[in-house]
Amino acid sequence: MRAGDRVSSVLEPVPEAVRALPAVDVDVREDLRAGREPFRQIMEAARSLPAGSVLRVRAIFEPAPLYAVLGKLGLAHATECLAPDDWRVWFFAGAAPAPAHDPEPSGDDDTLVLDVRGLEPPEPMMRTLEALAAMPRGKTLVQINVRVPQYLLPKLVERGFTYEVREQRPDLVRLFIRHRT
Repeated sequence: MRAGDRVSSVLEPVPEAVRALPAVDVDVREDLRAGREPFRQIMEAARSLPAGSVLRVRAIFEPAPLYAVLGKLGLAHATECLAPDDWRVWFFAGAAPAPAHDPEPSGDDDTLVLDVRGLEPPEPMMRTLEALAAMPRGKTLVQINVRVPQYLLPKLVERGFTYEVREQRPDLVRLFIRHRT
């Protein structure tokens, strides 16, 4: 492919009924190029989305982790690749929201599970640290997340925990946390 060539591919077709809805546009391409994290901006737009409208996000790469996060808010998506560094994702009403969970037993007496997908930072870190403060020695907390929680990891070490990161899919990370022995 030569510089300047346009790519136009639709990864998930955008239904015509969705294209006809009023749109809230969030263009995070410049933020991403400048190294700024646009997650909060996208989440604020998604949470304040007027009924009967769509959220259109423009990014420099396919924002796959957003699919699960915004899916928990009840939004389905359709994705278009306009160029190698220009992606447009349409988020629209379609999927049922899933609740955020407090730590709960996994069925294994020694393991607690904390699903923080769909929570806006720093809420996943705060909930995890609160759960760990109450967790007895010998137990394991499994945090389910959409990404590796980079800011949490050094805090775990500071507080005397060990951890293991298992990236199972691009939008599914399990973090196993235990007291250091």
